[in-house]
Amino acid sequence: MDKSTSNDINYFTKGSGKPLYLIHGFPDCAENFEAQINFFSENGYKVIAPFLPGYSENDNELDTYQTLRVSEIFISFIESVSGDEKIYLYGHDWGAPIVNGIAQLRPDIIHKFSTASVPHGVGVQTAFLTDGDQQRKSWYMFFFQLPLAEISVPMNEYEFIHRLWREWSPDLKDYKKYSNNVVTVLSKANVLSKALAYYRCSFQESLQLDRINAMSSELLGIKIKPPCLYFHGKNDGCIDYKLADGMQDFFENLKVEILDGCGHFLHLEKADEFNIKLLNFFADS
Repeated sequence: MDKSTSNDINYFTKGSGKPLYLIHGFPDCAENFEAQINFFSENGYKVIAPFLPGYSENDNELDTYQTLRVSEIFISFIESVSGDEKIYLYGHDWGAPIVNGIAQLRPDIIHKFSTASVPHGVGVQTAFLTDGDQQRKSWYMFFFQLPLAEISVPMNEYEFIHRLWREWSPDLKDYKKYSNNVVTVLSKANVLSKALAYYRCSFQESLQLDRINAMSSELLGIKIKPPCLYFHGKNDGCIDYKLADGMQDFFENLKVEILDGCGHFLHLEKADEFNIKLLNFFADS
């Protein structure tokens, strides 16, 4: 796969045909989409896997890392790469709300899209504040609000990151070949603090933009129009798959796939099954 840059976004790309964008989350990186990049590029897609803003050492600081702001940035990036051609999208973890935001802001540019591992709607947001079981799973989000996180996460050769992979995907025994890629990215200058900023901008009002908050509130009452396929692993140690219940209320056309025997990084744990299900969804008219 080739590496390129457009609109200040670095990305991997491979293949030709229908444009498919793969948006990663934390603690992850674009390189870990290799199985999807290879599979879909062999099945008629031009695959584009961008780095999240901040995940390249020379990235400029954003005015906020709220997901809807990142959605705006990716819309400009998509237009710079694909012009006015309609696209397909997949977003995992942070990529899920970012992709949902793209679908809300620009449904006209999307054929179909898919998200995974982070449900959409008020249910998951409420769970972070009121559900004790989910709060225990989400302890790291609250820890990341502290300046101490920049010191703690890199210690012991980024064991913090490897531990998250073990806990979030307990069935993935060869997780280190992926978490090592993440450590390589996060250990570059200025990257870790920007990766943590996604969490800080979610909880700290002083880091948020009034414009984005107003837009988010307005969009929450509007159903997402493009057809969506949502995935969640039944053994997800980060976010309980049951929080996907009720997502249908926020979409005009939603399918939900709960995958047995895998956790948070389901597209890596069950790559063949995931790839085929996603390909069939995209191909089904």
